[in-house]
Amino acid sequence: MGKSSLEQGEYALGSYKVRYADWSNGEWFGVGPWLKVIVTNRRLLLFVDAGTQRDAARRIEPEQIKQVWNLCLGRRDGVMVKLKDGCRLYMLVDWSQGNKLVKDINEMLTPPLKPRIAPRLQPS
Repeated sequence: MGKSSLEQGEYALGSYKVRYADWSNGEWFGVGPWLKVIVTNRRLLLFVDAGTQRDAARRIEPEQIKQVWNLCLGRRDGVMVKLKDGCRLYMLVDWSQGNKLVKDINEMLTPPLKPRIAPRLQPS
């Protein structure tokens, strides 16, 4: 991933290889090319899994995500991302990384903790 993909103050939580999934004739099938998903502290970036990644194929902001689940898609590890507009993204996850992908997305969705006690500055 090139640094041009990230904004100032943004950092990657994890990177995964996924493929959209669709239910047809009683089973799950991978649809389209494999994608590289990068979960950052600010958004979810999906790139076509190729050598160069200049522009994300899709950017999903935390405000767009309602919920995320790890699930089994016909004996394969998968993730469902439910968006607030009602759309559901089903993805097959490479090498049993579904739990970690869900954990990273949930970390992105959780607002940063604020200290309970504010530090006091000594007057100069």
